[in-house]
Amino acid sequence: MSFKVTYHAGQRFLERVMGLNSYTKKDVIDAINIIRADIHNIVTSKKRFILPSFPKFNLVVRDNTIVTLIPKPVKVLQRR
Repeated sequence: MSFKVTYHAGQRFLERVMGLNSYTKKDVIDAINIIRADIHNIVTSKKRFILPSFPKFNLVVRDNTIVTLIPKPVKVLQRR
């Protein structure tokens, strides 16, 4: 399965994973290519899955397209 990656997802990769506040269009295209390379062999029907090289982040999928990237929720253990 081959996912499409939106420009927005590339922007979020630069902001959230790389910590950049400003970037060029080329930077976004490079980020999209990094995401594509990282997920090239993933087959899933899930709407959200972990970005393999950056396991603290999830990719959000809609209609076979990666639309954004979000931090993975932190699980908090509660005392009983």
